[in-house]
Amino acid sequence: MTEQATFHVRDADGVPAIDIRGEVDISNCDQFRSFLKTAGGQASPAIVVSLENVSYLDSHALAALVDFSKRLATNRRRLVLVAGRLTPAGKILGISNLGLAIPVCDSVDEALTKARNG
Repeated sequence: MTEQATFHVRDADGVPAIDIRGEVDISNCDQFRSFLKTAGGQASPAIVVSLENVSYLDSHALAALVDFSKRLATNRRRLVLVAGRLTPAGKILGISNLGLAIPVCDSVDEALTKARNG
């Protein structure tokens, strides 16, 4: 049995920081997209998504992140991801080269600094 993802958002000094735990795949990707859209409704220059505690992402989850990043960019906002290179999510992001399209940081603090400073 897999551990389906849970999604939580908190305010980090004016920047929405989303923490995801578990697996994000085709079975819960619609819920993931909906959560991102809701969090994106907050007025902020950037949004941080922490994938540090994600054990698996499939291509649907990666596509959702790319789509969300593009949607933010149309409003001059940005998405910053957190995933250490050795975490399961970090390995998947590395294999997919998603870091070429969306900034990926090793820590939430680094991502918040990048989000605030552009």
